[in-house]
Amino acid sequence: MCSGMELSLVIPAYNEEKRIMHTLEMVMPFMDKHFSHYEVLVIDDGSRDKTVSIVQNFGHPHLHIASLQRNMGKGMALKQGMLLAKGKYIFFMDADLPYPLESINEALAVFYTKKADLVIGARDLYEAKSEVPYPALRKITSASFSLFINTVLHLNIPDTQCGFKGFTRSAVQVIFPQLTIQGFGFDFEMLFLARKYEYHIERIPVNLRHSGDSKVHIVKDSIKMVQDALHVRMNDWNGVYSKLKEVSHEG
Repeated sequence: MCSGMELSLVIPAYNEEKRIMHTLEMVMPFMDKHFSHYEVLVIDDGSRDKTVSIVQNFGHPHLHIASLQRNMGKGMALKQGMLLAKGKYIFFMDADLPYPLESINEALAVFYTKKADLVIGARDLYEAKSEVPYPALRKITSASFSLFINTVLHLNIPDTQCGFKGFTRSAVQVIFPQLTIQGFGFDFEMLFLARKYEYHIERIPVNLRHSGDSKVHIVKDSIKMVQDALHVRMNDWNGVYSKLKEVSHEG
């Protein structure tokens, strides 16, 4: 079913010309060292800079790029990439590589030993001191947001927004066709669907090494994500996900 492809890594990218070369110089040697049958998919979210040409010119047989015709948001870019991926296990990580690539190996070990359907990063489980100090306002906002999301969606997952997550291919094929949120709220929508369909979710500690030039606006994006959480709940009440699941299976 997976054509012998062991692993896919999906990297969404929007106007990343300043760091995508460094990202690929880190990712491709790591993947070459640890895996034989793998692919790295960069999903260009309608970039207006040289992101696409830099990836195309990198010249690695396991590296591929796909582009959205216009900027659609991280959620839609990842939806496209995850559905294109052919690996038995499919991961995604941001273009600035905020988490160690070794987390992939740690997650795979959990997939193998615990027969998980999803293995997701958990910054709250990381016991050592994080390399990135969190401002007090961000900590308070994050904690309040997490409480709200888990109250509304009943996820029981303290860190829904960690940008490192892995899925079995079969879980991807059920969850990702049903995603409706284009922005940062896609994380808790996919986790809501994973809970809805009773997938086995495991969490592993990850160290946030750096935050790069964050594209998240704490107040504005938090308000939008609250709206998105209510949107997910309304989708479920209105049977939207069941209808989308039927459509995806027919397709």
